[in-house]
Amino acid sequence: MTLAPGGSLAWVCRRTQALLLRRWPEGGVVYDAADGSLSAVSPVAAELIERLLDGQPRDAEALARHLLQATPEPEDIDGVNQHLAQFEHMGFIERMPS
Repeated sequence: MTLAPGGSLAWVCRRTQALLLRRWPEGGVVYDAADGSLSAVSPVAAELIERLLDGQPRDAEALARHLLQATPEPEDIDGVNQHLAQFEHMGFIERMPS
């Protein structure tokens, strides 16, 4: 997902009570209590979801910085945005203007 220059999106999980994350070194599973579904996720995806489950809005750059513990490159931010778009499609998070 590429944004126009100066454009920014924040992402937020408004369903923190309905989603439960279980993590292992190899990845994780997200349980959605609303429909009883389980979704397997990669270790990176599990880290991102865990960060979003506090219900606070975050942008892709801040999430990438958290993952890397360093200033992210544009391709790092693009990778995080790809994960976020998948989470949105799965109904875990939603976009909001930042």
